[in-house]
Amino acid sequence: MSQNEAVQRIDQHLAESHDLLAALIFISENVEDHQQELLQHSAISLCHSVLDKIAAANRDVSLLLRLAA
Repeated sequence: MSQNEAVQRIDQHLAESHDLLAALIFISENVEDHQQELLQHSAISLCHSVLDKIAAANRDVSLLLRLAA
């Protein structure tokens, strides 16, 4: 794998994380009082997705550091 591919994947993971967090903010701002359970499930799901994206980006950063050494 090339450094360029790793950098592109990091950029993709960060952009997807941004979009997931933006979706969570939108849902939170537009939830009705009777939809709190739906908000909770959505928030948990989106946060797990963001954590997965961050972990993947971290792996690519580690790879870049190893390639640069």
